[in-house]
Amino acid sequence: MNLSEAEQAFLRGMRAITLDAEGREIFVGLTAEESEEYLDLSRRNEHGEAMSANPRYLELHGRHEAERERIVAGEAPLDRAP
Repeated sequence: MNLSEAEQAFLRGMRAITLDAEGREIFVGLTAEESEEYLDLSRRNEHGEAMSANPRYLELHGRHEAERERIVAGEAPLDRAP
């Protein structure tokens, strides 16, 4: 994903990103392709385009947040890549 070092540090600290089995940076709970899509939708949301009614954004956000919460609670590992 195209993240700045500051974004990477913040998201890593929030337990929001990891590496997949192929070494690609992804949002936890999402595939590499879904992560790219989620990043685009999230950035559009940050720039004022309301995503609260966008079904795809809500689906990706829900899956990502559910997995992130499991990681924060210690129920799932952050890093799963070999």
